[in-house]
Amino acid sequence: MVAQLELCLSMPPNVCRAYAGRQQQQPAFRLLLLCRLLPGATRLKSILRSNNEIILKKGQGTERMNHIGNIIKSYRTMLKMSRAAFAENICSEKYVYLIEKGKRVPSVDMTRLFSDKLGVDLFEHYQYLDCENPIAVRDKIKNFNISRRKSDYDTLKTLTDAAIALPDFHHEPWLYEIEVNRFAYIIFEEKKYTEAIIGINSVLRRIKPKYSKGIYVANLYALLIMCYQLTGDAASTRAVTLLANEIIHDKYAIKDYEEIISTVGVGTLAMHYMAGEFDQVIQKGHKLLQYKAEINSSERLDYICFYLAFSYFETGSQENAVVWFRKAIYSLMFEYDPLNVYYMVTNPVFHVLLNDPGINPYLIQEFKDKYDIS
Repeated sequence: MVAQLELCLSMPPNVCRAYAGRQQQQPAFRLLLLCRLLPGATRLKSILRSNNEIILKKGQGTERMNHIGNIIKSYRTMLKMSRAAFAENICSEKYVYLIEKGKRVPSVDMTRLFSDKLGVDLFEHYQYLDCENPIAVRDKIKNFNISRRKSDYDTLKTLTDAAIALPDFHHEPWLYEIEVNRFAYIIFEEKKYTEAIIGINSVLRRIKPKYSKGIYVANLYALLIMCYQLTGDAASTRAVTLLANEIIHDKYAIKDYEEIISTVGVGTLAMHYMAGEFDQVIQKGHKLLQYKAEINSSERLDYICFYLAFSYFETGSQENAVVWFRKAIYSLMFEYDPLNVYYMVTNPVFHVLLNDPGINPYLIQEFKDKYDIS
């Protein structure tokens, strides 16, 4: 929080207005927006830099926020690097001491130089500064995302069980990461779709309004979409898919949303395919592929290719169907994803295209052997 306030204070007034305006659900940012645009902002900035902390009233108690100096000191200590060595060619040793004590805030350029020296992206840590243990929370979430991308839900469960020991994961918004992991395991490993539907909807009803348009809700919606698809509930699939798209439609430029945009995108293709809207699948499938190319990501590429193949087949374009089916096979040969194959083999079109003479029979046999398809 403090680092975000400092960053906002360093911005030109018009940029500050836009940035702080997006954060107005937080009392400190409402105060900042007023102070930054009026005379005396320099005094406020001086006060913040001298303390580098904000004390927000919460009932009769207070909450002390973390600061970037703690992060820097933690990583420097892990590397067994002296302050003098860390400061070399960047600033004075004394200035590093002041930063680590919370008496100074590094500039953007200095933060970038510190990141290079530490081998970590310090800018990534700003969103975790209100955590009791920001480094641990950031690392846990990073590992969660890796396991989700790999569809490795056994590892995800192990990571989640360990993360629960951290107090931060018992408080909003981080507790929603735990909920997402818990339901993912119930859906993809235990196949308890009805239980997951009831549980996810219960969590969604309890989420505070300020989090209702965020990435956590989008992740829960993505899991709901999968459940409704697997239980054949087309109406609920469409309703939740529309809600998920309302959240992500203006988040394409935010890096943290890249994975969920792909996930919801695939869910949208599945929704249209279930409804027999094959032209929509083809149109949105190619648009999603363009987005994937722009962010240089291959995640869920096989899903997209399969839905394009199936939709081209349903519209009578056999040649295009074979082309995209072949691309899906190549993708799955490169990156092992048995969960996708588990769901795709239930589509009769999958088996028709699998036996198409236009695809190299040696490739098909190797694919069958790899995924144990008879």
